[in-house]
Amino acid sequence: MRKILVVLLCVYSCIQVKAQELRVIEFQADKTMTDAVKYPKEDANGVRCGLIRVGLVIPDAQFEGDIISQEFKDGEWWIYMMKGSNWITVKTKRYLPLRYEFDPIQSNITYIMSIERPLVAYDGPTGTVRIDCNLKDADVYIDGEKMSSVTPYDYTGSEGQHEVEIRASGYNRERTTITVQLNKRLTHEVTLKPKGTFQIDGISYEMVKVPAGTFLMGSASKPEDKNYPLNYAQPQHEVVVRSYSIGKTEVTQALWVKVMGSNPSLNIDDNMPVSNVTYDDCLEFIRRLNEHTGQNFRLPTEAEWEFAASSRGKQKPDECSGGPTSKVAQTNIISPVGKKEPNALGIYDMSGNVAEWCQDWISGYESNKAYNPQGPDKGTQRVVRGGYANGPEWRMFVSSRSHQNPNEPSIHTGLRLAMDD
Repeated sequence: MRKILVVLLCVYSCIQVKAQELRVIEFQADKTMTDAVKYPKEDANGVRCGLIRVGLVIPDAQFEGDIISQEFKDGEWWIYMMKGSNWITVKTKRYLPLRYEFDPIQSNITYIMSIERPLVAYDGPTGTVRIDCNLKDADVYIDGEKMSSVTPYDYTGSEGQHEVEIRASGYNRERTTITVQLNKRLTHEVTLKPKGTFQIDGISYEMVKVPAGTFLMGSASKPEDKNYPLNYAQPQHEVVVRSYSIGKTEVTQALWVKVMGSNPSLNIDDNMPVSNVTYDDCLEFIRRLNEHTGQNFRLPTEAEWEFAASSRGKQKPDECSGGPTSKVAQTNIISPVGKKEPNALGIYDMSGNVAEWCQDWISGYESNKAYNPQGPDKGTQRVVRGGYANGPEWRMFVSSRSHQNPNEPSIHTGLRLAMDD
């Protein structure tokens, strides 16, 4: 009988140990991801490292191997390893150490490593927390385990604190902590913000997600039908735009100063849009901002700009963004951002205030259907969109096009950020 008990205890112990094992479910090089190149690190000999992005939501995890650095970032671990490394060990407080071997790491390559954590059943006293979100289709992770693909989600678990992460395509991941109280039902609300929304020392910048779609770009009006030039805005043609995010407002002077350290604008006000900046100034601002935030901002393409300004093609091309009234268009003076009414997508100041640089070189439209057009490869003038305060009314129409020498600033021109999904 004693031997049987010993055997049963051993079996039980093995089951418990097995239940606490981590498991690698994916490890592969992803040559479409350029993080190892964009954010490089070198070993002591100056050799570029490879980057392993480890999908494991355990902030206190430790990694061993030929590691140059490790950082918990946006719900995953970024592990930089020396070229030629072929193993890594993962250690956590709750689970047994995991050693995993792989083909030698290469320089400047980003690898994806997904780790599955075992589900541990809990049959003691519980409480329930309803996790609600502003998006219905969102993945809910509790203590690193995916629990649901929709919200609201009712989590029933043990008393105490639990780590929660909510994820959705095109939105920033949000992490929070819930507290389960025995025999009680509580509610915890989480708001996901469009991808790229950030805050630096109290200065916020919010993005708006623009779903993919098709619209008619340009104006169908003939030049002689209106008292303003439409040559550049014709012919009207069909354009397909992939999903992306764009700034809810123009970049403010406060944000520009925080990143660049100086303010080129003539009328100084933290909440007004920055202006008097060249195209190259904008690129340098974006480079520094990306370095600071770890994001990948850029200027919008001309097609993306018009698609957003026209509320995904629902706005008439020969009207201001949001409609023909002055409620959305700043026609007299440059004002603080976001003071007029937004368009149907919730975007401000796309008609008037300051004009905005786009990334395209200016060129004539073609009549054939276009897919995510980027403009020509070279040119002499960059596209500027949106009109400006005290400018002619026609410049504020969503189809109106203008252009500017990229090396010359203008007191009428600023910028708005964009980002791929």
